[in-house]
Amino acid sequence: MPFILSTLDHAYDAPDGDTISKVLAGLDGKRNLVATLARDEAMYLQASGSAATGFTLVYQGGSLEHRFRSAETTLPLARVTQAFHQYFRGEPGWRDGLRWEEDRERLEVTTWYESWWIYLVALLVITGFFVWWRGWW
Repeated sequence: MPFILSTLDHAYDAPDGDTISKVLAGLDGKRNLVATLARDEAMYLQASGSAATGFTLVYQGGSLEHRFRSAETTLPLARVTQAFHQYFRGEPGWRDGLRWEEDRERLEVTTWYESWWIYLVALLVITGFFVWWRGWW
């Protein structure tokens, strides 16, 4: 499956090494804040930050349970570019030399039975409106 390199404004189908390097060097931490190299929606390597202040890498390997963030938040452009190129080429050592920690950002999921009372209240309000409007009979 081909890679897609995306930023907030652009997407590059099947990027080459030069495109990856240019996009990473163009991150300024303001408008151009993040670059993602993805195989699909659940497998990607993402860099956020800027060349001036450093980068943070995020890697997701198939699901939210396999999502990791670099412990260092000021990675230099050269190291981030190297990791992106190795990830792009499928080299297994692209994570070496970095300390990774589990990304603790989790999405809160509300199940339907935790919000059933909202539906009940809405049904009663609608029923009350029709009774008021049309009468009981």
